[in-house]
Amino acid sequence: MNNILNIVSSSSSGNCYIYNQDLMLDVGVSFSKIKPYLKDIKLLCLTHRHQDHINKKTLQRLIFEKPTIKIICGKWLVKILVEIGVNKKNIYVLELNKKYDLGKYIIELIPAIHDVENCGYKIIIKKDDYKIFHITDTANLEGIEAKNYNFFSIEANYKQEILEKHLKECSLDEKVYLERVPKTHLSWNQANTFLIENMGDNSVFQYIHESTYNFEGDE
Repeated sequence: MNNILNIVSSSSSGNCYIYNQDLMLDVGVSFSKIKPYLKDIKLLCLTHRHQDHINKKTLQRLIFEKPTIKIICGKWLVKILVEIGVNKKNIYVLELNKKYDLGKYIIELIPAIHDVENCGYKIIIKKDDYKIFHITDTANLEGIEAKNYNFFSIEANYKQEILEKHLKECSLDEKVYLERVPKTHLSWNQANTFLIENMGDNSVFQYIHESTYNFEGDE
């Protein structure tokens, strides 16, 4: 399947991903960045409330431009969405670890270990039985499987050895932040272990939400 993923943005400054041209996952960017894709977007899947995943001004503009868009989320986001102005009729609240048939897609929320309630997604494009796994902002993937999925978008936020090097050299203020990283984000090492255990012969993967602590020589 071609052009399965379009990464609008993937970093701590903003996250937004478009799958299969019509499914947007997270909207933590300016409206100008998503405007070129809006005519095709039918479904918006959200993970958690942090600004780099939900830009409230962008979401308000989005629901004004596309008032019938369906928004998929966990129960922890309902209050925020209603406050923004989303019509409750357009909010589809899914429980974790339960598959939902939503017409073109089968969607399942999977738990993500972060400092706020969060989730990843398993998405199946029914027409082709094409399986997508997407997760970011999680400390681990314990108890989660996605055997032989076609496409993996997986957080590889930092390399353990590089993070440890920075911890030895950083200031006290920086140390407080860096010690938080393994408790809220997935390492390159963890991502690769998961991929090795789950990828099939025809699987494809994409690292997302990488940081400077994934590359030697970065400040």
